Amino acid sequence: MQLSLLTTSVRVMHESACPDIGPICNERDEPPQIHDQRFAIGELRVGVEHGFTDALGLELQLPLRLNRSTIQFRRLDGTPVELDYENIHHRNETLFGLGDPWVLGRYAFSLGEVRLATRAGFTVPLGNTVEDPFALGDAGLSHQHVQFGTGTVQPLLGLEAERTWDAWSVRGWGQAQVSLAENSHGFRAGHRFGLGLSGGLKVVDTLHLSAGVNLAHEQPERWGGVVQQDGNLGRTDVLVGGTLSWSVKDVRLGFNLQVPVYSHIIGHHGQLDYPGLLGLTAGTTFGDGGP
Repeated sequence: MQLSLLTTSVRVMHESACPDIGPICNERDEPPQIHDQRFAIGELRVGVEHGFTDALGLELQLPLRLNRSTIQFRRLDGTPVELDYENIHHRNETLFGLGDPWVLGRYAFSLGEVRLATRAGFTVPLGNTVEDPFALGDAGLSHQHVQFGTGTVQPLLGLEAERTWDAWSVRGWGQAQVSLAENSHGFRAGHRFGLGLSGGLKVVDTLHLSAGVNLAHEQPERWGGVVQQDGNLGRTDVLVGGTLSWSVKDVRLGFNLQVPVYSHIIGHHGQLDYPGLLGLTAGTTFGDGGP
């Protein structure tokens, strides 16, 4: 069993002008404004794996997500402005809920000195989804962009390879989450892909250090088959970081920090910044099964 906590903060800034600002544009000539939005994001992922044999296992991952957002409206010169009406796009709020659980089968084997593990499975569409925010916005209605699920079953594929030499090790991994259909609201998430390579060092029996690089790529989301300019346009990130892990009796604890060194957002006309990803893990093994 393993608990993983991943946190980050995100700042998003973009300009907005009538008629996109909302219904107030029908009442008066509202000047253009900057929307300066900040997010505090956290995910607690509970993972349980049962090993039927050394090679075969079944894994369940249950994500719990928290999203705290605040909004500051600014004039084009950057000075804050207090609106005398309700903005239909953004608000100060805290959202908490279940994401889409993962169900995975695992098969492990060796090729010479290299230990490999393949995983295949699917997501279970239990996370909260929302109505088309762009259709609601065009109608002048308040709407929500943040959702914790996709509303569809998505295949998952993964491959991990590791080679060890006494105190040293090298590990590589790849993962794909494929979106095959749109949900009942017309939303179709973009495909997600990840790659990673790291090297590790066992300092003592209970302390392990590793450092590496990860690449994450996400393709654009679509609403009704259309990629919306203010939606998730897809991105590619390269992050470098390290992990410190140690064992306390039967419990394994870990601390991970990743910092982006390259980010590219497809066609984004505003600004999106995040300082990095902070992760904490705790895991243990029961009986003779897998973790």
